[in-house]
Amino acid sequence: MLGPEHVGRRVAVRIRLRDARPGLRFTDVTGELIEFGAERWLVRSAAGAVVTVDAAAVVAARPVPPQPVKFSEIIGLERLLAETWPAVETAALGGWVLRAAGGFTNRANSVLALTAPEGGIDAAVAAVEAWYAARGLPAKFSLAGPVTRRLEEELDARGWEARMETVVMVKALDETAYAGEAVVSDAPSAAFLEQTGRGDPAVAARVFGSGPGRAYAEIRRGGALAARGRGAVAGDLLAVTNVGTLPDLRRQGLGTEVLAALEAWGAGGGAARAALQVEADNAPAIGMYRRLGYAERYRYHYRVRP
Repeated sequence: MLGPEHVGRRVAVRIRLRDARPGLRFTDVTGELIEFGAERWLVRSAAGAVVTVDAAAVVAARPVPPQPVKFSEIIGLERLLAETWPAVETAALGGWVLRAAGGFTNRANSVLALTAPEGGIDAAVAAVEAWYAARGLPAKFSLAGPVTRRLEEELDARGWEARMETVVMVKALDETAYAGEAVVSDAPSAAFLEQTGRGDPAVAARVFGSGPGRAYAEIRRGGALAARGRGAVAGDLLAVTNVGTLPDLRRQGLGTEVLAALEAWGAGGGAARAALQVEADNAPAIGMYRRLGYAERYRYHYRVRP
């Protein structure tokens, strides 16, 4: 049977039908368990629908292995996420994209390696090292789960270090109105850039972007930027980044409010799903996003030459 410890995992539940008839006494639900209680459970199906389960009607329930994510889904998501976080400078190397932005963020300063390079691994890796060295940056690869397993093995054999495992979480969006206190604009404020620019607000502004397809949600308290988040749309995807709250104002729901504002903005602009990226060791954030309807699809990490 299941318990609260299974929230966030994929489960299979058999339910006794109220209006049972011969040959049809039970129905089965498989999906992510997003709420567990004494009276009801909530299970999100693979299609994104949330099913309410009467706990008293459960006949059997068990955790099941995660459904494998198709390579095509991972590759498609990675490309859309890259569009929403554009580097200042890029260069194509076969099926790889080399990205640089003066060191601002790992994503904008790493190789997006989704398909095999031309000319063999040795020549391609040497070209990557030379390209980043010319810009005074460490050579770095972004490796997306099983899609890059072969490259992962090659880099591991060469002594490249694995760093910063990151979880990609996705949820379906419904077009809903937002009437909270977060204010959404199409350009980052000076305070937003100060909080998120990592000491280089000019480069941050170029990576973040402004205008159509970009949104910045802010909540201010006493004139100060108390909570903020960024949204960017590519294709049918809303990518949510830079969600944060001032330390002394956390645990008041401000981050959730910012996220709701960005989701409503994205859905209103045609996005059918939202994605965000969370470091794998940030269990509180992952738990919060799960409660808000996000589910893990895959993980990526970086490989850096020591």
